[in-house]
Amino acid sequence: MRPTRLLYVENDPALRNILGQMLDKSADLELLGSFGRSDEVLDRELATKADVALIDFALDQNGLNGIELGIALRNLNEYIAIVIYSQFSVRPMVNRVPKPMRSGWSFFDKSATMEAQDYVKILKETSSGKGNWEEILSDEDNLQEDESSIYFSLTPRQRTIMTLSAQGKSPKEIASQLSLTYSYVRKELSRSYAVLVPNSDESSDLKTAAVLRYMELMRMA
Repeated sequence: MRPTRLLYVENDPALRNILGQMLDKSADLELLGSFGRSDEVLDRELATKADVALIDFALDQNGLNGIELGIALRNLNEYIAIVIYSQFSVRPMVNRVPKPMRSGWSFFDKSATMEAQDYVKILKETSSGKGNWEEILSDEDNLQEDESSIYFSLTPRQRTIMTLSAQGKSPKEIASQLSLTYSYVRKELSRSYAVLVPNSDESSDLKTAAVLRYMELMRMA
């Protein structure tokens, strides 16, 4: 049986060097590459070769975070398993992954006590389809699941536009700030309203209801 092919993404060069060498020595893994930035690993040919990606959540502030990178890799290779690790609590991160995509995702907290075999076990189990995302969700998380998924069902562009709208900016001002057309902003606002307040009646103030709903969801995301 061939080794599990791994992509490793970590923006801390010291940790990337140490852990990368540890993982590369495992006979169960084949390290295809270790990377410090999200843009370095978003290559279709590379992504399609990999079985699993180990990704730090907190990557370059000017690029994608670990969750966003994992989703982008899944769009390049629907079979790649994603393992997210972080110095922050990973439990809330599960809700950031769309439900239909969660198979083959695992999350764990960074720990100085973990050894190479601990990483290898998680990587191999996740690549075989045994992600742990369901195990780390608490009952409270499950109750909030549907609410949080509404926020993440908006596209990143729609969330940006809604954030500016919540700041009191008009569609024309938003279009100018984001270098978009006025008609495009209006369409994205309409689509966002339909997601945020799908059952509103015609007499209600749709914009106000959508903005209030969006601000509420932002606090939960």
